[in-house]
Amino acid sequence: MGDNEEAIAEGEEDEEVFTEGEQKQMPSGEGEETGIGEGSKEETLVNAIEGEGPEKKGQQSLGKLDPKRVIEAALFISSKPLTLEELGKYIGVAAPGFVEGIVKELSSGYDASGSSIKIAQEPGGYIMRLRPEYASKVSSLAQEAELSRGALKILAYISQNEGIEQSKVAGRLGSTVYDYVHELVDKGFLNKEKRGRTSVLSTTQKFRDYFGA
Repeated sequence: MGDNEEAIAEGEEDEEVFTEGEQKQMPSGEGEETGIGEGSKEETLVNAIEGEGPEKKGQQSLGKLDPKRVIEAALFISSKPLTLEELGKYIGVAAPGFVEGIVKELSSGYDASGSSIKIAQEPGGYIMRLRPEYASKVSSLAQEAELSRGALKILAYISQNEGIEQSKVAGRLGSTVYDYVHELVDKGFLNKEKRGRTSVLSTTQKFRDYFGA
């Protein structure tokens, strides 16, 4: 047997034999395609949601948390409406359509279960509210938990004078009105619209939901 034939024979002895269904594992990174194949877009999105791969600036990693439950928690704890972009940051997804789909799924779930809670869409975004028929039963708790006595007084006055100028409210109830208005706007009970040198005040849907107005 010649030298070449001996080399070939030795090479045949060194080869690993694989049965059907077995695959030879390659070192990480070797033999993998670098392009995006069919179906990989969905996998990339899932990885992004679960926190795998590079994160976008300002976005958070979820780990093993369910994106839908993270958005639910954000809506629950927020005192003001949240935009789709803001909600997307909490789950690490920048696509508004994807986030909106989660919000609508949550909303449908509350509606279908007959929950006392609903997810409302307002000009500033999405927010979790009590349904009016339940809010009217527990409005006293909302007053105690969320608003100071002074703010309640201002809110009651404005609710009876919708669209009133802030300067007129201050002239009627004193200069402390400005601090209370700030509190009420921050907590979502008042809308404040700038007009000329003053601002026009009106109650929000949150006010109507909470107080059954």
